Amino acid sequence: MAKDRVTEHAQRVAEGKLIAGELHILACRRHLNDLKKQNTKDFPYYYDLAAANDIIEFAECLTIGEGESDKTLKLIEEQAFDLGCRFGWKKQANHKRRFRRSYKSVARQNGKTLENGIQGTYIAAFSPYRYGKLFTVATKKRQARLAWEQMAGFIRSDSDLAEYFKIQDYLSRITATETGCTVEALSKEAGLDDGFRSIYSSIDEIHQHKDNKIYKAIYNGTRSLAETLISMITTRGDKLQSFCKEMDDYAIKVLRGETTADDFFVDIYALDTDRKSVV
Repeated sequence: MAKDRVTEHAQRVAEGKLIAGELHILACRRHLNDLKKQNTKDFPYYYDLAAANDIIEFAECLTIGEGESDKTLKLIEEQAFDLGCRFGWKKQANHKRRFRRSYKSVARQNGKTLENGIQGTYIAAFSPYRYGKLFTVATKKRQARLAWEQMAGFIRSDSDLAEYFKIQDYLSRITATETGCTVEALSKEAGLDDGFRSIYSSIDEIHQHKDNKIYKAIYNGTRSLAETLISMITTRGDKLQSFCKEMDDYAIKVLRGETTADDFFVDIYALDTDRKSVV
């Protein structure tokens, strides 16, 4: 029987066998509760273990070229959980991915951008979608290129993977040669104002966004797509009057069951202000 790292991690966290903050506990409980009601009239989604394992196995075949020698990527269990959830949950109606949006908050140097790079590389080369647009997005071009460069690094470090791609660094463009999909780095400072029909968008450090215009431009362009993923990552920042704070508040309501958003994956890694709230 295939190993289910996603559900095993969720169970260990929910049972208190792994120390975790309240909001990650709630993300794990959400997965476990959804498993109980999957494939029902009121919850027309199901968990595809093979799809979850496919993205995890793909990730752990990648090579990190940075440093003195190449290293094979090894996911920590929280990363395997997040990737497996996003790609494992499907819709009954068309068997496409359930989650169209994702919000992940975690402290710096915990692999947020790496995770978005994994997803972009996987979708560009191995999605059934042809000639799709993928974007790495931020307020500034330098920030937007971080996830793009992560993908390019994976490709350049693996001769087998490189056969599936063409990198044009001067254009900040990666083309998946078999699917025709392209990955481009876009930024607000370079004139990102219009919507784009993207099958995948990595929106980096949303706490640096002054408003929701970039998110809305990307989100509005995906409405006609049967399958997409807008993956927002952040360290949350410290501005209480901001788009990030609004999105964070909404994400927490989803985790706590105060609002329903079945297409929205949320995981927040943060210290608790009140441990009594986790029972």
